[in-house]
Amino acid sequence: MRSEEFWCSLAALGWIALVGCHAPGSELESVRYGPAEERFDTYTVANINITYEDEHGKIWSEISESGKYGEGFVGSARGVAVHVRAKGPGGERDHTGCTSPLLSTIAPGDPLPSEPWVAVIRRGSCNFEIKVQNAWKSNASAVLVYNDRDTTLLEKMKLSTDNGRNISAVFTYKWKGEEIIRLVDNGTRVVIDIIKGRTFANVTNNINKTSVLFVSISFIVLMVISLAWLVFYYIQRFRYIHAKDRLSKRLCCAAKKALSKIPVKSLKTDDREVQGDGECCAICIEPYKVAETLRSLPCRHDFHKNCIDPWLLEHRTCPMCKMDILKYYGFVYTGSQESILQLEVEEARSRALSPARNRHPLTLLTSDNSYSEAGSGRSSRAASPDELVPSLRPEVPHRSCSSTPSGSGRGEPSRPDDASPTPHD
Repeated sequence: MRSEEFWCSLAALGWIALVGCHAPGSELESVRYGPAEERFDTYTVANINITYEDEHGKIWSEISESGKYGEGFVGSARGVAVHVRAKGPGGERDHTGCTSPLLSTIAPGDPLPSEPWVAVIRRGSCNFEIKVQNAWKSNASAVLVYNDRDTTLLEKMKLSTDNGRNISAVFTYKWKGEEIIRLVDNGTRVVIDIIKGRTFANVTNNINKTSVLFVSISFIVLMVISLAWLVFYYIQRFRYIHAKDRLSKRLCCAAKKALSKIPVKSLKTDDREVQGDGECCAICIEPYKVAETLRSLPCRHDFHKNCIDPWLLEHRTCPMCKMDILKYYGFVYTGSQESILQLEVEEARSRALSPARNRHPLTLLTSDNSYSEAGSGRSSRAASPDELVPSLRPEVPHRSCSSTPSGSGRGEPSRPDDASPTPHD
């Protein structure tokens, strides 16, 4: 997969994760609160005033903004405080108001007061709806639920609003509730006044937690996939560069060997290169001078030795006619334009076959950074190191070089018809 296609796929997955996250809970939230973008959350503060008479006959009265109205009916109320308990064994320790009927802690055998009274209930064991419903059935004029843990924040009790109850339900702090029940349990008559206070409105964003979790997990997965792809890409890139460097070294080593077979000559005054108008080097565009060293390529093109040698080591071809010196001198290179990474496969295969059978005259590149000199050549030209380095793939030979005996007993590779003979080493 190309990098462009990969990143497009990642972008598509990210878009699906962002716009497609739809949890079942989001529908319920939309029905309850309206649109998921913004909603108004209003609450009303309750001023709680307690009045009682101490053992010395002194009347005490305390008022504070220490309560918050729950949902549903919001109004002022007044009544004597009754700390409720459950009926039956163990009911003296149950002050949550979760079971009906409700009893008074100081007189569990007596009926509840006939005058207006306020049920003081502890939080826990059941939801607020059950507590308020049991107090309303017991004819309480109001419900005061105190917290069961110390906190500076007051919650707004979630209550149904379509049940027809006209009872005020207020949530207060733990310390406030314990102060009231301590007085009530000691037999002190406490009168509670619940006064409606200020109403506040907060604009809150309704963000579904499941959607946020889904998007977060999707983002983490995409990041892991991206990281894994980058690691794989750079590993492949490192292998490619390493193989390219190895091939460049082998080609350079082979070019040095071929360069040692190309003859050189020192110009004299009677040479045609310096007579008449004279000729110039096609690389440096300078005319030839006496005592300069020239290198004569097999294609009959002459250049300054200092100009042509660096070119041949890098490109291995004549700069004018593109004749391949490696192919000419029988240094075999098999290559294509597909992938350089197949080089290692070819090398391993050649090493595995070499002990069991005789070597083919056209040998592949080996890991000793050298070329094998063979009796025949390839039709393809070796790619230069500064180009994209090809992989190695055998091609069909189009000519063969045979060794012919000479007077010195040495063989000479065959040349094209237009090439001049080359002296032996």
